[in-house]
Amino acid sequence: MNRKEQINLTEQFVRTKMANFDGGHDWWHVMRVRNMALKINSIEQMADSYLLEIAALLHDTADSKFMHGYAEKSYQEIKDFMSKSGMEGYIDQVIKVIRNVSYSTKDVSGNSKDPVLMILQDADRLDAMGAIGVARAFNYGGFRNRPIYDPDGQYPGKGGSTISHFYDKLLKLKDMMNTPAGRAIAEERHIFLEHYLKQFYKEWNFAIQ
Repeated sequence: MNRKEQINLTEQFVRTKMANFDGGHDWWHVMRVRNMALKINSIEQMADSYLLEIAALLHDTADSKFMHGYAEKSYQEIKDFMSKSGMEGYIDQVIKVIRNVSYSTKDVSGNSKDPVLMILQDADRLDAMGAIGVARAFNYGGFRNRPIYDPDGQYPGKGGSTISHFYDKLLKLKDMMNTPAGRAIAEERHIFLEHYLKQFYKEWNFAIQ
C-alpha cells in the first residue's frame, strides 16, 4: 500500500470516527488543520510532510471531550488502524503527538521539540483564532448549553460563558505559537479577536457612536 492510499484510508477512518462530533470539531476542522499544518511546513521545512498529514488527520479522533471516558479505547483503535494500514513504524510517534497536541494537555509525555507536534499545535491553535475561532467558540458553547455571556462571572454548574472562553484560552494562543510562520498568522487572527470583543461589548451595553 502506497502513501496516497494510506492517506485516503486515514481520511475514511477519521470521517467515521468523528461523525458525531460537534460542528467545531468535525471533518472540516480536521481539513483546515491539515491544510494549515502543510502550509506552515511548506514555509518552515521542519517535518516529514507525510507523517505530518497523517497526524493532522488523526489529531482529534480520540478527543476526550467526545469520548465519554473511552479515550484510551480510541487510541487503541487508532493503533490497530495504523497497523492494519501498513503504518506500524509511525504508531508511537503519531500517538505521542496526538496525545500532546491539545491546549488542555496537562501531562506532556511526548517530545515537545518534535517538529510534527510543533507544527500541528500551531495549526490546531490557529483554527481557534480569527473568524473561524469565534464561530467555533460559539458553536461549542451552544453544544454545551453555555450562556453567550454572563456579566456576573461564571455560570453555576455549566462552566464559563463563551465570552469567558476568549480570556481563558483564545487570547492566550498568540503567545503559544511554536513557529515563525505560526506566529505571523496568529498576530492577524489575534487582532480580529480583540476587535470582535470590542464590538461585542459595545452592542451588549447598547453603546452608540
